[in-house]
Amino acid sequence: MYQISHFVGLSGIGGVQRNFVEYFNYQIKFDLENKFSHKVYTLGGVDCQYKLPVEVHDIRKLKNFFSLILDIISRKKIVHFYNNLTSFKLAALLFFLPVYNIIFHERGAIWNFPRSRGMLLRFIAWKSRLILTNSNATKIMLEKKFNISSKKMRVLHNGIDISTKCTKKIKYNSSSSFRIGFLGRLDTPKGVHVLIEAMRHLVSENIELTIAGDGDLDDILKKQAYGLNSVFFIGRIEEPYSFLSDIDLLVVPSIREPLGNVCLEAGLCKVPVLASNVDGIPEIIDNKISGELIDLTVEVAADSLSSTIPLPEFVVDGTTNKLHAPKQIDSFLLAKKILELSFEYKKLDGYSDKLHDKVTTYFTIDRYAKELHNIYDELNV
Repeated sequence: MYQISHFVGLSGIGGVQRNFVEYFNYQIKFDLENKFSHKVYTLGGVDCQYKLPVEVHDIRKLKNFFSLILDIISRKKIVHFYNNLTSFKLAALLFFLPVYNIIFHERGAIWNFPRSRGMLLRFIAWKSRLILTNSNATKIMLEKKFNISSKKMRVLHNGIDISTKCTKKIKYNSSSSFRIGFLGRLDTPKGVHVLIEAMRHLVSENIELTIAGDGDLDDILKKQAYGLNSVFFIGRIEEPYSFLSDIDLLVVPSIREPLGNVCLEAGLCKVPVLASNVDGIPEIIDNKISGELIDLTVEVAADSLSSTIPLPEFVVDGTTNKLHAPKQIDSFLLAKKILELSFEYKKLDGYSDKLHDKVTTYFTIDRYAKELHNIYDELNV
């Protein structure tokens, strides 16, 4: 048995946190070979929805901080950092420490990290044994924006717990409203403002939009939706599946999206997805096969909406894999596509079946855990 020390932020809500908690609970339950002991470190509090079967050690306490340092310099332990490649404080710490078995798991923080500070990121990458990325898009961003060698990286796509029960409650029919949904943070990069604008083109149609989530644009988006009787805000939800089971189409209008965990959750529920053709989303959604993708063609100013999460310098084009300045979907074209799909329920059923098959055969927490454990074994040799 050998120890894996995980350092992960658990105070926020997002794909990083949900994926870590699902993995951790899964591997504790199914690690039949009893290969690993695990220790979890964090900085700050733990959100009440995240329940782990082990103690979480907050490094704001001095004894936990020194315990993490001892793990970092140990030749017999692996330390797995999640989304810390851009941390100046960590770089300063690693500068003075001998390190042996450190993994950095990049899941999207680099999108908003300026290229001008790439030396810091390259130093942290140099100190690591391996960099894991949650998508090919993340790997491309590290290669092309920061000149990180591909030899040091490996793609490990997220996985979800497919034992979760989730089925659509009601099939769409022409006599009821066509229900579309958005699920995620309410910030500029998620593109919710584009979806609300698209609904203004659909006021005469029998289409409803429900927005689940919260964020620093909550009030601004509600003002934008003023007068739209077909747009509903329900705030933050504790788990996604009851929401997804109530909608006919999930819309993901992101300006940037390193992978898009919500697409996996929709696939598990057999909910079809209409999404931006950007970054990691096309790694989940095969256009016109397991969903539909829309190109981003409209220039967007970095200050178009006041948000604490700014737009990145670059995104990865979903077709060419080239980097370019961020753009957003044309709201009129988005409205047109939503209206078109509202009459194509057989096509939507085909998309949702294909996406469900892809999620349940590849994007599983079982596959994720086995790949990660194989990586741990390789590093421990």
